[in-house]
Amino acid sequence: MNRLAGHAVSRLGARASLLALSLFCAVSPAPAQQTDTNWALKGGDFSGQHYSALKKINVSNIDNLGLAWASDLPIPDGVATTPIVIDGVVYLSGAYSFTLALDAKSGDILWSYDPEVRDSFAEQPLLSWLARAHRGIAVSDGKLFVTTVDCRLIALDAKKGTRLWSQQTCDTALGYFITDSPYVGGDKVFVGNGGSESQLKGRGYVSAFAADDGDLLWRFYIVPSDKPEENDTPAMKMAAKTWSGAALAKYGGGGHSWNEMTYDPVSKLLFFGTSGAYPYRHAERSPLGGDNLFLSSIVAVDTGTGEYRWHYQTVDKDSWDYNATMNVVLADLTINEVERETVLLAPKNGFHYTLDRHTGELLAVGKFAKTNWATDVDLETGKPIYNPQGEYWNLAEGEEALIWPNSWGARNWTAMAFHPGQALSYIPVIDVPGKRSGGGGEGEALVMVTEVDGKPHAPGKLVAMDPTNGRIRWSVDRDLPFNGGLLATGGDLVFQGTALGTFEAFSAGTGEPLWSVQTGSAINAAPVSYSLGGVQYILIPIGAGGGLQYQYPGMHSTKASQGPTRLLAFTIGGEAQLASGPSAERTLPDQPKLDASPEVIVLGAEVYNEACKFCHGSNAVARFGGTVPDLRYADSTTHAQWDAIVIGGSKVANGMPVMELTVEQSHAVRNYVLSLSEKIHQTQ
Repeated sequence: MNRLAGHAVSRLGARASLLALSLFCAVSPAPAQQTDTNWALKGGDFSGQHYSALKKINVSNIDNLGLAWASDLPIPDGVATTPIVIDGVVYLSGAYSFTLALDAKSGDILWSYDPEVRDSFAEQPLLSWLARAHRGIAVSDGKLFVTTVDCRLIALDAKKGTRLWSQQTCDTALGYFITDSPYVGGDKVFVGNGGSESQLKGRGYVSAFAADDGDLLWRFYIVPSDKPEENDTPAMKMAAKTWSGAALAKYGGGGHSWNEMTYDPVSKLLFFGTSGAYPYRHAERSPLGGDNLFLSSIVAVDTGTGEYRWHYQTVDKDSWDYNATMNVVLADLTINEVERETVLLAPKNGFHYTLDRHTGELLAVGKFAKTNWATDVDLETGKPIYNPQGEYWNLAEGEEALIWPNSWGARNWTAMAFHPGQALSYIPVIDVPGKRSGGGGEGEALVMVTEVDGKPHAPGKLVAMDPTNGRIRWSVDRDLPFNGGLLATGGDLVFQGTALGTFEAFSAGTGEPLWSVQTGSAINAAPVSYSLGGVQYILIPIGAGGGLQYQYPGMHSTKASQGPTRLLAFTIGGEAQLASGPSAERTLPDQPKLDASPEVIVLGAEVYNEACKFCHGSNAVARFGGTVPDLRYADSTTHAQWDAIVIGGSKVANGMPVMELTVEQSHAVRNYVLSLSEKIHQTQ
């Protein structure tokens, strides 16, 4: 593990740092375990543990947990946000960065704000898909901060929902976008971005802005520039030595930080994970070798200056797109009878890492999911022990290999939690392999498989892991992958929502199932807990947001996947009744008669799965009531305009991109969709 010498905190004046911390703590919990009434940060408090110390809801009374209130949210494309709760007000965002404030006691909407991201779709329609995966906001010192897919950071008045200022943080013309929340610490707002696979030469970076007026304070680039004169910091000089070939000049290097960060107010460090890069295969990206810093890493920087402090690279020769951008947890642990301040990370690659918070030294590691790309991680070097079974580039033409995990990861962006009393990490697991064939091109990732040995394969898991030794303590099997984030509580409970719409509680120590309710909607978001008037609440957004769950066949055709977008609050003795959502039953409109050969329909299915399903869903099953149409219910007028829409760009302003298809391919897709409509007709 290469590290710069000198891990000391920046020599900025202590007085200024303390002042910044005192200003922030006026509205946020202390870095110690949360004991107050609020859920003031995305991860609960500065530790990022997704843990609440509240314990009026506990293992002894969980049977009496009931619905306190439910609020229908005006967000048709779902919500993936972890809510923020401060002084009796709930703040959250959903698809298209639409932001709401609600009364925490009743669920009544107090105000809403629409940043109008759709205005950017005419020039860059692909942003319409990305915009549906918005993952949160931050609140500090009376301001609410929200990011947008078109690279804006916006500050709102938290009481009124009116805009205070807006700052452009990146350039969408270079392939950048933002789907994650901003993060606050001291008097700063920290923002990352996505775009590693855009092929438009955008380098990943993290920026710090002044919370009061949005001024840019510093920027940390995650990968070096292809221009040596721009690598003018010790970190970039070090990183530049680890790259070879033309990938930096041609593709920009990637390495974006697109998911959760954690700020430590004691050390004044910011911790964030980084993504991989395009091309995926290391030998094509860096033909002469090198670790390609700081790809697939966790990085610590000084929040006063943006200067590098340390890094740990999870996959030094990443060829599988195993991002390390998952949420970073701070925890105090006893390891080998020594008290350690640690950082915990469980990225895509299937390993859970425990690192020293101040140096990045690897202290413990273990598998939380099935992996066959690597057999283990060397504790001395910190590097993975690669398994030839995962080296798909060595396959002969026509050979196939199943590799765990797939490119979506053993987990993705949904939050893990940590329980300080149990000293356990809780991880939402995607236990699905990827497939690669020999002779594939540079742009190919691991294709997620739906069958193994001829049988349907769609498992997920909830895993509890001991971070002091990397051993799994307990696990719960799930029928589907892509389940919600986790919440641990002082009542020794762990809460999680599922892709099938259940919201469940387990014993934090043993994994024993203790409580469950069917919400009627699939769940991606992580629950939170808060107290109001001496009453503890568990709050969960329902109605899956983002495109992740659209990709797996069968997931988006479940009843829960078609459920409404709502915010549910539970408490002991709650007696509210959950109203039925809008019916997803529809009647087919007038449509053209299907008149195509089986060969044309097969071609249409192939093209659809390659070019269309990322927005319109597997098997053309789109979210009911969402902004993306369900093509199976397209009427005769739409079919008559099909080529104009698909390859002519007539719906670009609505977010429908111009597809690079031939007329023959466009017609094949239309007939494939009609064949799916015919199946519905046969059942009605």
